[in-house]
Amino acid sequence: MLSEKEIIMMQKATVYDLLQIIKSNPDKSYTADELEKILAAYIKGLER
Repeated sequence: MLSEKEIIMMQKATVYDLLQIIKSNPDKSYTADELEKILAAYIKGLER
């Protein structure tokens, strides 16, 4: 079982990964729907 500290580190790493995905195309403006799709794809990728 993960400790609370390990869980927090994993959450921060996830947010960092998502920021890098969004920042990879700085000229792009994302709609709420597009952000939802990015988040869903990231989560599905982690489940594999």
